[in-house]
Amino acid sequence: MPYFIVLEGLDGVGKSTLARRLANECGYQLMTTPGTQLLPIRSDIINGLGDSQNARALFYAATVQAEGEKARVFNKQGKTVVMDRYRASTIAYAHERGVTLNLDVVLSQAVKPHLSILLALDETERQHRLKQRGTTAEDIETLNPEFREGVVSRLKAMCDIELDLTGADEEEAVIRIRECINRHLVLGPPDPR
Repeated sequence: MPYFIVLEGLDGVGKSTLARRLANECGYQLMTTPGTQLLPIRSDIINGLGDSQNARALFYAATVQAEGEKARVFNKQGKTVVMDRYRASTIAYAHERGVTLNLDVVLSQAVKPHLSILLALDETERQHRLKQRGTTAEDIETLNPEFREGVVSRLKAMCDIELDLTGADEEEAVIRIRECINRHLVLGPPDPR
């Protein structure tokens, strides 16, 4: 059965790298929000929306809706999808940025993943990775403990499982994620229907 798997988490925990590895090694369809067609123009769109956090949140919500529908099509074609960020990150980050819109309602029709995994990492290790790759403006807000804790709290509430990858190199992290997927999807209890 094809699945829709989402990797969520703070910037710097390895979501993009691990999603690419899973796609390459397991033959999954790699996706991200915003989608690959919007990534090159994302900053222009965000800048064009000005300082309105509500408008920015609606842009990201629209990308979640669109990419979820694409994921459903891939699943219908028999392809398992692994997505780098989705609904949970959009809602968690927006809330901490002061968005007043009810994004739960806005995204109530978004395709639900079969498994949403929150990737976690020791904060010292995460910040080290951010410095190594070059910290972006979006990364900086997660250096604020109050902001970070708010985002993580919401992600924990919305994801199916949390997977701590502290101390794991890339190879070990991929193994742990594959084991998590097998435990919760492939080898999980049979569908009672």
